Amino acid sequence: MQNQEKILLTINEFSRITGIGEKTARRLSHVRGFPALRVGRRIMIHRQAADKWLADCAAHQDNCLPSLH
Repeated sequence: MQNQEKILLTINEFSRITGIGEKTARRLSHVRGFPALRVGRRIMIHRQAADKWLADCAAHQDNCLPSLH
């Protein structure tokens, strides 16, 4: 199954697809409202919801992203 067919992505897959670092993706998964869920010990990200969340965040520039340092 290719990544564009998957509904849930691992941190590593999400990082590769978006081009952000794995550490930043992991930190982003803990931001309130970001569409990530824990399945056992793994963090999974809902691909379509994350795309929409990031697009909304970028469009509104409403400080939806805290400092991820």
